[in-house]
Order: sequence, then structure tokens, then C-alpha cells
Amino acid sequence: MKQFTILLLAILLCSSQRSYAQAPTEKSLLWKISGKGIKKPSYLFGTIHLMCGEQIKLDTIIKQCFAQASQLYLEIDMGDPQMMAKAMQHMLMNNDESLANLVDKASFDSMNTIFQSKAGMPISVMQKAKPMLLMSAIFPALLGCAPEGWEQKFQEMAKQKHIPLKGLETIEYQMRVFDTIPYSTQAQMLKNLLFNLDSTKKSFADMLSLYLDKDIAQLHKMTTEDADFGHYEALLLNNRNNNWIPLIAKAVKEQPCFIAVGAAHLGGTSGVIALLRKAGLSVTPVMY
Repeated sequence: MKQFTILLLAILLCSSQRSYAQAPTEKSLLWKISGKGIKKPSYLFGTIHLMCGEQIKLDTIIKQCFAQASQLYLEIDMGDPQMMAKAMQHMLMNNDESLANLVDKASFDSMNTIFQSKAGMPISVMQKAKPMLLMSAIFPALLGCAPEGWEQKFQEMAKQKHIPLKGLETIEYQMRVFDTIPYSTQAQMLKNLLFNLDSTKKSFADMLSLYLDKDIAQLHKMTTEDADFGHYEALLLNNRNNNWIPLIAKAVKEQPCFIAVGAAHLGGTSGVIALLRKAGLSVTPVMY
């Protein structure tokens, strides 16, 4: 199983019918949403959830676009005081399953040793958690820093601006997605991550390079052409994209919004940009 798959799982817009489904090709993470029924433009931004703080650069243009918004949409409402409690309710595998039952004993013992050396705790104390959720504990060691995300920055900006923060989906929905991927598959992904830390680190560096180059087309291509990730593309990207479109289309017609979602959700003919175009909205790149 390719290491890039593990990172993708951890860790995603015209006048004719043909152009409505056009996938974006321009290099930009920031896109303007306008069109019929929209009084003031809204903005769509592609994020990455794991990077070092110094790599998050709030360009003046991003700030200017954010300043025009009357509300912020993230994938989930990170301002919900009950978010962590809700997440904890869905953290464990169903049917009292445990990681020790999903891999052989020799593998489990090795995984436990590696996990403790990188995460600072034995994996055995968290073995009933969904294996994909355990991957996040490893990324500080891979990155060499305490990971930060754009979402926290935008949340702080919304608070300073006194505008509401809303979610495109619930934390419960996101956590339940992991129940649709076989736990045995998740366990193998976690095993591969722990047994191949060097190649995982390189794969993440390649993905981050595409992101910093604002190349959402190549990022989407790299994502969806992965042989293993292809099995879960609909589940982790396409289905969610389709769920978001009616909500976004309605929100941007009511008031200007700033919408920030994972950059993997933007590219391709099934991405958020193409689907918004198909819904009749104009989505154009903001170059910065």
C-alpha cells in the first residue's frame, strides 16, 4: 500500500453546460464565487490540515477577501464547545474491536514500540480507537514541529471580526466516515505508516510542495490516481463535495462568505469548484 494514501486519509466553477463541469486548471488556492443571485462575492480557499506554523502565510489578498465576508464556513464548526466531546463519542471502533485483533502479535509489538518512540505513548493504551485516528499522533514527529492548520487561523480571524463560524458538515458525520472503511484496512494503513516512516515523510513533502505551489489540479491528480486511495475517493471526497454544494450555493446568495476546505476537495470534475460551476455559479481564481 502506497504511503501517500495514508497521508490523504489522515489527513480534501460559465455560460454553457460544458463549461459548468470544467475542472480548474489555474494555480490558485483562492477562488471568487459570484453570479446570478449573488449580491456580493464570496471566496473559497483550499487548506491543508497539517503543516508547520511558519508555512502558513496570510497574504494581504487573502486578508482582504476575508474582510469582505459576513460569515465563515469550515468543514466543521470548530467553534462548537462540544466538538471534542462529540468526537470522543465516536473515537472507538464498534463491537469492542481492538488493534491487537487486527494484526499479528509480532506486528502489534513492533507497532507499539515505534508508536511510543514517535508519539510518546504506547499504542496499547489506545488500541480500541479507530486506527486511522491514531495516525495523527505521529505527524508531529514526521513534520518536526507541532502541526498547525489554516482552520485555526481563520477561526481566530472570524472571532476578531465578530462574524459567525459554521460547518459544512458535523464532527459526528466525519467520525462515522471512518466506520465505513474496514478496520482491518485501517490497521494495515497504520502498520504501513509506522513501518515506513521515511517514505511517508517524503510523500508528505511532495504533497506539501504541490500545495505551496498552489497547484490544485496536480494535487487532485496525485490524490485520485493513487491505486489504494481510489477505493475511497467517493467516500472521502466526492460524496462530501456533493453534500456541500446546496449549502454553499444557498449561503453565498444570502450574504458574502469565506469558505475554507481541504485543497483536495477543489480540483477535478467532481471537485467543489466544478460542482459550483455546474450549479450555475461563476468561480474564478484570485491570483496572489
